[in-house]
Amino acid sequence: MRRSSSCRSYCWKSSCGYLAQSAGHISRTRYTAITNRLFSTARSHAMPAHLLPVSRRRFLAASASAIAGLGHSDLLGSDSQVNPNSWALISDTHLLSQRSIDQHYDNNRTAMEKRATLVATNFERAARQVLASAERPAGLVLSGDCVHVGGKEEYELLARKLKLLDTIPIHVAMGNHDHRDNFSNVFREQTQSDDRLLLENRHVSVLKSQHANLVLLDSLTMQTPDRPVKGPGRLGKEQLAWFEAVLDSESDKPAVVVLHHNVNPSDEYRQRTGQENFIVPSADPFRGFTGGLEDTDRFLALLHARPHVKAVVFGHMHQFQIFKSRNVFFVSMPPVGYTFGPQEAVGWIRMLLKDNGATLEVQTLDTKHVRHQKRVDLRWS
Repeated sequence: MRRSSSCRSYCWKSSCGYLAQSAGHISRTRYTAITNRLFSTARSHAMPAHLLPVSRRRFLAASASAIAGLGHSDLLGSDSQVNPNSWALISDTHLLSQRSIDQHYDNNRTAMEKRATLVATNFERAARQVLASAERPAGLVLSGDCVHVGGKEEYELLARKLKLLDTIPIHVAMGNHDHRDNFSNVFREQTQSDDRLLLENRHVSVLKSQHANLVLLDSLTMQTPDRPVKGPGRLGKEQLAWFEAVLDSESDKPAVVVLHHNVNPSDEYRQRTGQENFIVPSADPFRGFTGGLEDTDRFLALLHARPHVKAVVFGHMHQFQIFKSRNVFFVSMPPVGYTFGPQEAVGWIRMLLKDNGATLEVQTLDTKHVRHQKRVDLRWS
């Protein structure tokens, strides 16, 4: 990535800024009021993760008032190859650096070096598939576990890999293998951004499109300021309050929620709702690892109380599955990095938003896999 002030490979924008650009009728003041009412806007290392391609840099030169007046079609520009309703969804890329291997996997060096090569290759293959699409997506959403350990060198590797996708806006959520400070510091150095936050110490975003609002949440739990928890996730009271405020203020369109961790209802919730087999609670059934969202019950209560919430997309489980609870679809993403079992496939999902639902098309990196280009239609009800 280049660091000159006149040309950057990517440009950070705050969530408020991206909202104003992608939907001109959305007021910056409206979202700022929500945020200020609930939380401090003091600066921290965490920042909303929006990487805009070089072709969109002209918007950054506009004044705030001019940006606020742009409509959705203005954001996408006149490139007829862009489909404003198409989104590329990827998850669990798990990029791994040699330094991380040296520091953390000395006893398993050979296997991890093979994995590092595998995940880097898979990332490049997935990027090429996205770019080869007949219609360019309006954006790409990476739903966490961007890297494997969370070191600075891994995010520098991520930055280099993302250059492959520098014609597409990229939006990033945090997973349990990520590290907010290292992520933000690497990309802040590249772009020298000075954007305000929507929510302190969390990467949260709201992306506007014609048929739905995409709400990105941050389920990364930090055991200490320097050490992510590698298993369970948690949204926390402040983020859930922010999420509730956003859902209530933007109820005019369907909402699609994106986060890293799978939902994992408590036994009490399952018994009370009669949904005993609601969601597979384990991220890795082959090792008996339970790593779902710890505050799932509260999260589900917010979703089910708001009929405009139509789908939740998450990673972490490294397997493609679709569940439905009441009127909400739950989509478990395939991984790009590696699978937990031989029956699964690495790949990504093309999501086409429609007036009354969405079509998901699974793109496996192995084009001969039985799931390659499998289409699933989700109808909102």
